[in-house]
Amino acid sequence: MRYFYYKDSQAPVKSSGNFLKIFLMALILIVIVVWVVMWNAANTYEPEVISEQGFYEGYFTLNTRMDQTLTRRFPSLEFVEGRLSDDGLGTRTFKVSDQKKIRASDIEKLLESTLGGFGFQIKQTSEGDDFWEFQVGSDSTVWSVYRFEYPEEKAAPTSILPADIAKVTKRPQIAVIIDDFGYSMNETINGFIALKEPFTAAVIPGRPYSTQVDERLNNRRIQTLIHMPMVTVTNTTSEPNYALSDDLSDGEILRRLKKARKDVPKAAGMNNHQGSGGTQSRKVMTSVADFLTEQKMFFVDSRTIAASVGETIAKERYLPTNSRDVFLDEVDDQEAIAGELFRLARIAKEHGEAIGIGHCRPNTLKTLKKYLPALAEAGFDLVPVSKLVR
Repeated sequence: MRYFYYKDSQAPVKSSGNFLKIFLMALILIVIVVWVVMWNAANTYEPEVISEQGFYEGYFTLNTRMDQTLTRRFPSLEFVEGRLSDDGLGTRTFKVSDQKKIRASDIEKLLESTLGGFGFQIKQTSEGDDFWEFQVGSDSTVWSVYRFEYPEEKAAPTSILPADIAKVTKRPQIAVIIDDFGYSMNETINGFIALKEPFTAAVIPGRPYSTQVDERLNNRRIQTLIHMPMVTVTNTTSEPNYALSDDLSDGEILRRLKKARKDVPKAAGMNNHQGSGGTQSRKVMTSVADFLTEQKMFFVDSRTIAASVGETIAKERYLPTNSRDVFLDEVDDQEAIAGELFRLARIAKEHGEAIGIGHCRPNTLKTLKKYLPALAEAGFDLVPVSKLVR
């Protein structure tokens, strides 16, 4: 009995040991499973999902601070705008109001000293006539572009004209007639033909180059006149075969007018060559007016004498007409010619229009080349003389 008692008393001990083993094994298994789960969780990469605003928050803050730093350091800088492209590239645009107070190298140094601490590299990528541009990047990635735009430096416009005609309103009109085309075809003639500003060329008939130069002028769309010879008060002339005088018959006056027209076929009108005597003759000027009316032309009185009746008779015959206001080159000197051109401009400013007459001379050409563009810039309209006849 004692033996069996002993055996029975040991059974619970054996059973308790098995339970403990099972418990310990289960605990170890649980620990292992938990450790594996935690290890997997700790070593599995899942990208953090954040909003676009959150992603660029630091980027925008940095740009804003950079904008403020730039404008504080360089008062001549003005922030214009910031743009963000679809791929995240930002462009910051500034205006440089005074280029003399800032250089591209100054901007580059400030960008480097400020953004370099954040691991960015600064590179000037472009420099145009009116801007500088810098890239801010890291490795091969460009994060933003800083663009600095400035107006191209231009010299302040200074007119070469006197102050009273340097700027005008109401567009006063000036017509310049250049007499004596036809005598030659030289450098001076070619210079007049090459002028860009409008003028009217008066071609004298019966000369070696009369028809040729009329054609060339017409091809360049330069208006021409027949520069009709007429006698002086002493009954003299440089063109005896063409000059009109009171001594000629009506038939001879008409014949000479037709011959002149044939020599200068492209002409739109007529003015007189010399003629201090011829333009005082009602007979001569009536014949001229009737001929020009038939030809649908006009007459400009060169006014080689104050007693001329040319314009008066033209008006009586309802022929479109006008007369000269200023002779530009009675003194063949550039300064004197410029002075007469300024006087012409003042008359146009006061009355709305004016007609000046010059000649095919080098000094006249040089003066016109210099001052006609300035007059146009000042607000004068340079026109063919046909615009001023009525």
